[in-house]
Amino acid sequence: MFYLKDFQISAVDELNDRFLELWKTGNYQIPIVFKAATGAGKTIMMANFLMQLNNDVRFKSQDKCYVWISFSEDSAMQSKQKLLDYSDEGTNLFLKDISNLSERKLRSNNVFFINWQKIKTSDKEGRKLRKPNEHTEGEYGIFDEFILKTKKDNREIVLIIDEAHTETDTVLYDEILSLLNPRIILRVTATPKNLPNISDVTQKKAGFVEVLEKDVIKSGLIKEKIVLQTGEEIKKLQTKGLNENEVMLELAFNKRLELKKLYEELGLDINPLVLIQLPSDFKEKEEVQKDIKSIVLTYLHKKKNIKDSEIGIWLSKEKKNLEFITKNNDDVNFLIFKVAPATGWDCPRADVLVMFREIGSPSFHTQIIGRIKRMPEANHYEKSELNKAYIYTNYNKDHIKNIKDITDKNKQQIHYTKLKDNIKRIKLETTFHHRTDFNTLSTPDMWQKSFFISLDKYFKTERKLVTDYSKNIKLLKNKINLYSENVNHQIVVDAEIESYDNFAKEIQKQAKNIEYHFSALDVERLYNLLCYDELKKQDKDEAKYNPSRSWGQLKSALNVWFRGRTGYDSGKFYKIIVNELLNPNSELKKAIHKALVDFRETYNIEIKEKQEKDIFDIEIPEKEVSFTDDFHKLDGTITEDGILNTGELKISITKNVYEDFYIRKQYKGKDNETDFIKFIETCDIQWWHKQDDSGRDVFAVEYYDTQEQKKRLFYPDFIIKNKSKIYIIDTKSGNTAKSQETADKNKALQQWIKNKKDKYDFEIIGGIAIPKHPNWIINKQENYLYQNDNDWEVLNFL
Repeated sequence: MFYLKDFQISAVDELNDRFLELWKTGNYQIPIVFKAATGAGKTIMMANFLMQLNNDVRFKSQDKCYVWISFSEDSAMQSKQKLLDYSDEGTNLFLKDISNLSERKLRSNNVFFINWQKIKTSDKEGRKLRKPNEHTEGEYGIFDEFILKTKKDNREIVLIIDEAHTETDTVLYDEILSLLNPRIILRVTATPKNLPNISDVTQKKAGFVEVLEKDVIKSGLIKEKIVLQTGEEIKKLQTKGLNENEVMLELAFNKRLELKKLYEELGLDINPLVLIQLPSDFKEKEEVQKDIKSIVLTYLHKKKNIKDSEIGIWLSKEKKNLEFITKNNDDVNFLIFKVAPATGWDCPRADVLVMFREIGSPSFHTQIIGRIKRMPEANHYEKSELNKAYIYTNYNKDHIKNIKDITDKNKQQIHYTKLKDNIKRIKLETTFHHRTDFNTLSTPDMWQKSFFISLDKYFKTERKLVTDYSKNIKLLKNKINLYSENVNHQIVVDAEIESYDNFAKEIQKQAKNIEYHFSALDVERLYNLLCYDELKKQDKDEAKYNPSRSWGQLKSALNVWFRGRTGYDSGKFYKIIVNELLNPNSELKKAIHKALVDFRETYNIEIKEKQEKDIFDIEIPEKEVSFTDDFHKLDGTITEDGILNTGELKISITKNVYEDFYIRKQYKGKDNETDFIKFIETCDIQWWHKQDDSGRDVFAVEYYDTQEQKKRLFYPDFIIKNKSKIYIIDTKSGNTAKSQETADKNKALQQWIKNKKDKYDFEIIGGIAIPKHPNWIINKQENYLYQNDNDWEVLNFL
């Protein structure tokens, strides 16, 4: 039996009243925001709310069901399990999930739990549930049929969105909302993106119920404070020769032992857990530094004699010792993770958090702090140290901001279509260039020789075979700071925060930064990364080399040059180089750039592509394609931005290869291409396909760019098929039709057609097409001259 705290009882009662008040309006899609501070017990409150609502005489007779959306599979199933645990045996709520889709519909008082990822059509799983297949009866997918049959019974839907700060302002969300068309949308979150205004609440167009953080703390459910490391603690450990990461681990290790002892003194069987969050640096950077996970494991195993069974791991490709980790007396003492437990995970014995800073773009994600908020037994203890959460991190205070946990830089695919059943795909030989590699700094002897000459010329230094380096040092100190004794980094310290939900703001007010001197190991690790980044950031082709395979050669050349010009040992010049590479206006950075360019020029190294290129047969068009919200569906029978409907001319799109045709909303040359679509829809063709402008799955012809003097790929706009021929057409107009680039592309296309004429059992015709009222004309000449009228002929598909 779970007993509610007083604040929870009040919140459930208020939520119940607001819900019924809005239900009575008879309107649909009415939002209620239930703002519950992290750790307030939102799931137990929701369980009690649903049971109380279901037994309310004002609502009991309503034919309704609930759809509960969470944003991860773990969170969805955890919510379902909690509802099972919290529910009284006498409840008439029936809990369902996707394993119950075979029941064909939701029945009255069903609560259906689903992970948002399962119904996103941009995901493979989403396409399974949202698109028709052999198990569906009509044009809809399993999930859509499931909902539509529920609504066909006139059963009302209540939508519950768990952790509603996540992914609910997208076009795809609007699509799901339209399908469900719920009476009430109940958004449950600690950090709502949008709050209803007073007018909407007053006019019963929206609802708002809030659980105040101070009431949750007062009840004993969550800890009273978050405590950051102190400057004194950091300084004390610095003298022991620990590197930066080991300092954080040492502080956390000692704090865990201290808390463990305090629990034992109170006679409590509680084993405090330390959460260790690894940085989310780019994978390629792991090539130039020892993996932080390895550093953590080495520290725990070798320096602290921690057994494997005491360490939990929660990574995307590795999960270990997690089965009972949320139990208060579980033997796991440390949990290593990246992002997994950030949302919705509940482990009240987690008291300590270690967060390692990313080297490249440090971003402290505040959401994870909620995982150390809860009290193990939902009450405060007489020993005040047990009523606090502890954070040890090498971030500085400027890195700590409120940042969304889910950041999707790549837009979601929200539109979906598939190839028409009657379309037979064709095979064409295509070319694909791998991402640019720009060679490596090899051979090492050649590179170092060139590097030394270049830097000596830049700084006017020379190699010394004797021990008198004074002249070089005098020259260098005018451009490089040779007196760097330390590499410093600022670390946030000295803050005790009482408000979890305002953590970032309170840090800015209370905390301060202290200077931390990197250890020799930290300096070398940073040196490696800076060499990698220096190569990666070069923006001039002549200075570009593969960073993964060349950073070591750059570092080696810098080492030999510095030692040979100054006589300094690595312990000294490593710090000098690192501080210079951290300085955006460094003369050393400018000298390195010049050395990279000089090396290519000296040895006449051709800028080439990684593994050159792949030539292979591609089958087009693709069977299934999806698009972001940058695209929209075109159908000439429906006015959509006036694109296809010019004057009285209305042309339905019937000959495109896909069931629905999507086009980018805005791009250069769009008007010309849509005019061409109007034209080919009136022609005697079997089908047409508009290509994308990049990618391995898109047909491409390699051409030589005579202006840039390099090989590039040309992706023709249209592939068109009639009874016996394939047409490869690129549409142009205005200045683009007259450009040298267009001439280069057409030359390559004509050569490709000539070379492949015996490979296929169909004739291929291709060229550049331009509008010339009332026709379109095509140029099929290898030596393309826009001005030569004799080279153009009327485009037809006979």
